[in-house]
Amino acid sequence: MSELLARKTLRASSLVTMTLFGMVLVSLGLQRQALAQGTDMSAEDAKQYQDCLKLARLKPEDGFESAIAWRDMGGGEPAKHCVAVALIALEKYEEAATRLDALADESTSPQQVVAGLLAQAGQSWMMAGNLEFAWRDQSRALGIVKNDPTLWVDRAMVLGMAGQYWDSIDDLNNALDLDPNNVEALIYRGTAWRMLETYDLAMTDIQRALELSPQNIQALFERANLHRINKDNDLARQDYLTVIENSNGTPVADAARANIEKMDVQTGSE
Repeated sequence: MSELLARKTLRASSLVTMTLFGMVLVSLGLQRQALAQGTDMSAEDAKQYQDCLKLARLKPEDGFESAIAWRDMGGGEPAKHCVAVALIALEKYEEAATRLDALADESTSPQQVVAGLLAQAGQSWMMAGNLEFAWRDQSRALGIVKNDPTLWVDRAMVLGMAGQYWDSIDDLNNALDLDPNNVEALIYRGTAWRMLETYDLAMTDIQRALELSPQNIQALFERANLHRINKDNDLARQDYLTVIENSNGTPVADAARANIEKMDVQTGSE
């Protein structure tokens, strides 16, 4: 894994790769906010923590300053985590990942929480383009907690971005063994199958994901890609338009719009 990741810095192409691999990491850093769960925080501190996270998400600059002030006043792990969440919202992924690694190393929280911190650090490293460190932290998280399907999905995403689709599928199989109805795992496995040009298995996974979550934007985008590959342009267009209508202004909507334009160009040249 180390040698492969060393060849794939992805700094320039990370967003393109993410588009191919499912348009993931929407609201990165806000997926694992529940540091308060499983800790001995008082009700007052828990409320301050949740308020801090909300501010970090909605107004990250203000959230960062508020979290730093809370940390300096003795806010402990929740304040330090809120600082990292604000940095993620500010797209300062490398700094956020470094802080999350340090927090995980010094944390006295339950192991499930530590694993979540490491997983979030891994996501941040991935957004920073450092797949080596992303894989390291996701593997550390799985070394602590093996029965959380989300952690298997997280590492599978790193492997997918590195082009290791078979290894990614192995991790996604583990996730689905734990949770057969995990929509994310089905979508990402379907995407991995598509990248391996195994289109029948890809469609099976995507259709199952849509049975479970009919309006899922990522699943609709993937199904459109598969329709396009199969030259079912009308069906592809229909799914792309649904994606645009329901998520306009997002990267996945922009990708859907670009794919429609490509189909139109191809149709016009035939």
